[in-house]
Amino acid sequence: MAKLPARLAFALLPTLALFACATEDDDSTAGDGLREELDVDDDGADTDAAGGLRARVCATGATVKGVDVSKWQGTVSWSKVKAAGIEFAFIRLSDGMNTRDTQFNTNWANAKAAGVIRGAYQFFRPGQSVNAQADMMIDAIGTYQPGDLPPVIDVEDTGGLSPAAVAGRVRQWVDRVQAALHVTPIVYTGKFFWRDQVGSPASFASNPLWIAQYTSLCPDIPAPWAKWTFWQYTEKGSVNGISGPVDTNRFNGSLSDLRAFAANAAPKALPFRWVRNGDGSYDFTVTPGSGVAKVELRVEDFLIGAPATSTGSGTLRYTFNVARANRVIEARGLTSDGRVAALGNGIIDSIADTSLFIRQTGEHEYEFGLERAPSSWATVEVDVEGFLLTDLDTGATRSARKAVRYKFNGLGNRPIKVIARNSAGTIVDTRTRTLLVR
Repeated sequence: MAKLPARLAFALLPTLALFACATEDDDSTAGDGLREELDVDDDGADTDAAGGLRARVCATGATVKGVDVSKWQGTVSWSKVKAAGIEFAFIRLSDGMNTRDTQFNTNWANAKAAGVIRGAYQFFRPGQSVNAQADMMIDAIGTYQPGDLPPVIDVEDTGGLSPAAVAGRVRQWVDRVQAALHVTPIVYTGKFFWRDQVGSPASFASNPLWIAQYTSLCPDIPAPWAKWTFWQYTEKGSVNGISGPVDTNRFNGSLSDLRAFAANAAPKALPFRWVRNGDGSYDFTVTPGSGVAKVELRVEDFLIGAPATSTGSGTLRYTFNVARANRVIEARGLTSDGRVAALGNGIIDSIADTSLFIRQTGEHEYEFGLERAPSSWATVEVDVEGFLLTDLDTGATRSARKAVRYKFNGLGNRPIKVIARNSAGTIVDTRTRTLLVR
């Protein structure tokens, strides 16, 4: 990436083995660790480091132009960037766990406000705490917003570790971020670095690839990928609204494809429900939709079972060992390769008495209600931050069926207050919860 500080010089090896390691200035950006392979002139023979012909992988059709930026670009005029035809941007969050980009928050907010599809990347330092780096990304993203690009792990530093160790730590970061944000991270790397310093592990085939290769030709990519999703093709781009040179990228697809990629990066909604039986057991029902090979039901991240869904929906009977209110419940729909493709969440009270339930019924849509409420409790209403939700089923805020179904516009943690009233309209019970709306 174009920036001001001097880079660490590398001596060319006779075999041109491209074992690039990132500069340890703790302020590196995408491409700083790949100087040897990125700076190779492609005007000569089209060969790889071993002297064999490169297998160029071109776009499947139209492409869309984007940039990646950091504090080294200074203050970016995102409205001008958008007007210049830039549709997406990757924004540096940090170099490892030590150096957070001072422009991240500004770029993150202003890119979205200008209508530029945004994504965050982190220059990964495998020699540092993996969990601390992953948690920095998780905290920065908060609740993943459909329409944003998935978070990126920038893999171009070994930290002095072996390829197997680097691969294991990349896997640790990817798994931790994916589990928290429920979106499959993108891997940024160079062909030779990934091959020689990471070992081309096959387990990353389901992660979208952002390949770095500065060439006027099509890029060639490492195993296990057969195609690239993003391609950083120069560090010398010129874009109105950005002072000086900037990394320029392409998305492999049309603008509508890019928007669909961003929208579909997040799991689809997985509707589910439950009823408590007379013997204290629960019957759970899930409807995962297409693309889901397996469903897991988890309470407080403990796996309680995997209902069979071969017929389009599935049921599971389970008896809790612990009677406790306010327990987070989640239904995860997994693809055949283990990726989370559908997700439903809610809150369950595993108690025999009157219980509050919250469960996902559709995209950003939830049902709130009371189970086994006394007959004297005539209606239920749901208050979110002082606003009474209107039941999608009845069109009223007060529900005689003792449940309210509502579709949210805003995502994230929301304070929920479920209020029960008697036939005279007097409040007889109030229960509060915090729900992660997604």
